[in-house]
Amino acid sequence: MTRADDTRDKILLHAKRLFSEKGYYATQISDIIESAKIGRGTVYQYFSNKEHLFISLLERFLIEWERYINELSIKEDLETISPYQYLKKRLYEAFRFFFEDRDRANIILRAGLGLPDHFEQKIQHFENKLINMIIADLKIAVNFSNISKEADLNFMANLIAGGVFRLAHYYLTITMDDNMLIEDLETISDKASRIIAQGIFNKK
Repeated sequence: MTRADDTRDKILLHAKRLFSEKGYYATQISDIIESAKIGRGTVYQYFSNKEHLFISLLERFLIEWERYINELSIKEDLETISPYQYLKKRLYEAFRFFFEDRDRANIILRAGLGLPDHFEQKIQHFENKLINMIIADLKIAVNFSNISKEADLNFMANLIAGGVFRLAHYYLTITMDDNMLIEDLETISDKASRIIAQGIFNKK
């Protein structure tokens, strides 16, 4: 990594914390300059304005999310574990992405509130990636006769994805405190999986 990359990353790191704590509108370039202890001119070497900086953060988060989603691999398959266990593992990993970086979670899960449309479109990409992954998993479940062939998979996927983002927002931004442990994600994933499983899986 070059010195220029280090400087850009430093700016983004401080911007991430401030956008998380104060929100987009309340955060000013001057706040980021003061936090990062760099010159105003240095910021503008890398970012034309606050909007450019914020979008750069969202794009970085999307790359991290895409990499995370693509790397999600469950060694067991539906021949060795139950559909419920498979679902629980998937939900747990999605929640863990937000748990691992609270600033990132605050920005992604709150960013679309009251922001311009082009920001909301960036956030929509996160949901679309998750929905596509869920649809792929639901198709596997159909092949194993765990879900009816007549089921509306797109409807199911949107329902599940909406639940994931809402639960992540509630537990990992609104009510989360410093005492929350990664083990608590197991409980959240278990509760969510049991409710979802009752509604989508065939009774055997």
